[in-house]
Amino acid sequence: MITLIHGPAELLRAEALSAVRAGIADDPALADLNTTRLDGRQAPIVDLQNACDTLPFLAARRLVVVDGLLRQLATPARSRAKAEASSDEEEAEAEAPQAPESSKGQGKALLDYLDRVPETTELVFVEDDVLRGGTLLRRIMELQRDQRAAIIVCQTPRKSDLPGWIRARARQRGANLDAGALADLAEFVGDDLRQLDQELIKLVDYTAGKRTVTRDDVRRLVPATRAANIFALVDALGLGDANTAGRLLQHALDVDGEPPLRLLGMIARQYRLLIQAKALQAQGRRPPEIAKELGVPDWTAPKLLTQAGRHSFTRLESAMERILAADEGIKTGKISDREAMDVLLAELVGG
Repeated sequence: MITLIHGPAELLRAEALSAVRAGIADDPALADLNTTRLDGRQAPIVDLQNACDTLPFLAARRLVVVDGLLRQLATPARSRAKAEASSDEEEAEAEAPQAPESSKGQGKALLDYLDRVPETTELVFVEDDVLRGGTLLRRIMELQRDQRAAIIVCQTPRKSDLPGWIRARARQRGANLDAGALADLAEFVGDDLRQLDQELIKLVDYTAGKRTVTRDDVRRLVPATRAANIFALVDALGLGDANTAGRLLQHALDVDGEPPLRLLGMIARQYRLLIQAKALQAQGRRPPEIAKELGVPDWTAPKLLTQAGRHSFTRLESAMERILAADEGIKTGKISDREAMDVLLAELVGG
């Protein structure tokens, strides 16, 4: 059987390969003895053939995994597409070790061999990106139609699909997430599927699988989401919510141990975004355009515009001056960092 596992999602590639490997032998030690892994970027086709033609040892099948070969062989066909690549990338490719045979010759040899892979061998090609075309891919697709090959695409979920992937993965791990926990994982861990899976395992262990995982659990255990408290703080400042801002500031300083200067930097960033969003809105720009201009997610623009609408340009510029004054006061020792943050909070939400 021939299997092509390709796509950028490393976790999904690893799991797909593990599923193939599980069919080699019940005993993991025997599976190891019957597994060969080759670097397709350097190993000649003859090494692949020799590995595939070797009989299994005390098992019905053997596994041969080849990394990066199909992409390597497809490089000449894509050379024009890469013509505008950066000079550094071109230089790095020029200095890369060359295969002992030409890509064309190796490609033909592999194409001829695909029809002769022994039934006792599972030949798996692993590629860290999605293959888009080429003679070898087309041949593997033909073999798939004849049920002699399988193609597994390991694509990272789109941003709109990520929450659904996280929820399904959590259930697979034995956890249920509330809406806040799901939103924080999607926003602050993002599409790093391996990291998401590790965080879900940690959360399941913490809750013992006996209750729903909450936003508080996520923010307590997942380092990436500590930033969520800071974003909530700057949102509260933008909305003029003194009580929430005060509580979150105290939590950030005393519980999360955030350095005051880092908090100041985040607060300054928020007010700069409010000024820019307000200016772009005055120019008649729409939220999607504003988000693109500011380099923020689409969903952030309406929130920024709501907050900016509560302040005049004069008030926003005054807030920036107070933030800079607090920064200078801390750095010059004129005021303690905690006092500076408390004073700034009163100034920003008080007018």
